[in-house]
Amino acid sequence: MNNDLAENQVNNNALRWGVVVAGFMQVFIFYGLYYCFGVFLKPMLADLGWSRATISMALSLYMLTNGACSIMMGTLSDKFGPKVVVSTGTFFIAAGYILTSRITQPWELYIVFSLITGVGMSTGYVPVISTVSKWFVKKRGFAVGIVGAGVGLGQMIIPVLMRYLISLYGWRTAYVIMGSVILCIGTPAALLLKQPNTKKDIKPLDDIEKTSVNDRYLQYEGVDFSASEAIKTLSFWLLLYIFISIIFGVSVIVNHLVSHVTDIGFSPIEAALILAFVGGSGIFGRIFIGLAADKAGSKIMLSGCIVVLTILFAGLIYADKLWLIYIISLFFGLGYGGSLPVVIKMSTDFFGITSAGTIFGLLIFGATFGGAFGVTLSGYIYDITGTYIWAFIISSIIMSIAFFISLIIKSPAKKNKFKI
Repeated sequence: MNNDLAENQVNNNALRWGVVVAGFMQVFIFYGLYYCFGVFLKPMLADLGWSRATISMALSLYMLTNGACSIMMGTLSDKFGPKVVVSTGTFFIAAGYILTSRITQPWELYIVFSLITGVGMSTGYVPVISTVSKWFVKKRGFAVGIVGAGVGLGQMIIPVLMRYLISLYGWRTAYVIMGSVILCIGTPAALLLKQPNTKKDIKPLDDIEKTSVNDRYLQYEGVDFSASEAIKTLSFWLLLYIFISIIFGVSVIVNHLVSHVTDIGFSPIEAALILAFVGGSGIFGRIFIGLAADKAGSKIMLSGCIVVLTILFAGLIYADKLWLIYIISLFFGLGYGGSLPVVIKMSTDFFGITSAGTIFGLLIFGATFGGAFGVTLSGYIYDITGTYIWAFIISSIIMSIAFFISLIIKSPAKKNKFKI
C-alpha cells in the first residue's frame, strides 16, 4: 500500500513538472515572437511608408483582441482543458504571421495581425499559466515563475535572431519563418498540457506546510471565488490596476525602446540587443522573485518590483549612453519579469483555482487596455514631438501610483476561508 502511494506520488510529481516544461516551451515560442514587433517596426515603415502611429495601432488592436478573447479562452480551458484550446490558437497565430507577410494596406494588417493573430495569442498565456498554477499550492510562485521564464528566454533570443533574418531576407520572409516555427514548436507543446484532477492529481491541504504569513490566505476546494464574486471585491480591482500599469510600461519598452535607441544614433543590432537584455534578466526575475514570493510573501516582492520600474522609467528620460540604457534594460527585465508571476500567484491565492482561468482572463483583458493605450500613445507622442521622453515620464507616473496601491492591497475576505 505504501509502495503504491509512493509510486503515485512520483507519477504525480512527474506529471505536474511535465506540464511546467510544456508550458515553458509554449510561452517561449509564443512570446519570443510576440516581442519581435519592435524589430519589425522600422523595416515596415521604410517599405510601406506609413506613420508610426498607424503601425502601432495594429499592435494596440492586437492586444485588445488578445485580452478580450483571453476571458473566453480561460473559461474554455477551465471547462475542457488546455490541449484543444492552445493547439487551435497555435494554428491561428501561425496563419496570422504568414498572412502578415502579404499585407499592402493598413486594413489588411489590422485583420490578419490584429485579429487573427490576436485571437490565437489569447490561448498562449491564460490557459497555460492558469493550468500550471492549478497543479501547485506551496510552490505555485516558483512553478509559474519557471513557465514565465520562457517569455524572458524567448525575448532574449528570438528578436535578435529575427533582426538578423530581416537583414538577410527582408521583413516579409521573416514573418513567414515566424509562422512556420510557431506551428512546428507550439503544437507539440500544446498537446502535452493537461488539466489536473483536483481530487486525484493535487491535494491542496496536504501540500501546505510553511507558507509566508504575508500571504494570509490560501484557497482550498469548496471555498474558491467564482469570477462574478471576484470582480465584486476591491482586491480584484486594485490588482487589476497594478497589472494594467505593468503592461502599460512593458508595451512602451518592448515596442518603442528599440526605435528610440536607433533614433539617438545607435545601430539596429545594438538596439535589438536591448530586448535580449530585458528578456535575459526577466528569466531570473520570474524564477527567483517567484520563488522569493513563496517564501517572503507576494506583497513585499510586488512592491519592490514596481518601485524599481518606476525609477527606471525616470532614468530613461536622461539616458543617452548605450551602456546606461543596457543597464536600465537589465533591471527593467528583472523588475517586470519578477512582477508577473507574483501577480498571477496573488490572483490564484486570493480567489482559488476553480475559476482561475476565467479570473486571470479578466485581469489580462483589463491589462491589455493599458498595453494597447501605451503602445499607441507612445507612437502618437513621437509623431507629435519627435521623441519618446514624454512617454517615459507618463509611464513613471503611472507606475508610481501602482507602487502605492501595492502597499495597501490585501486578500479579500470570504466566509469559511482556511486561515494559516
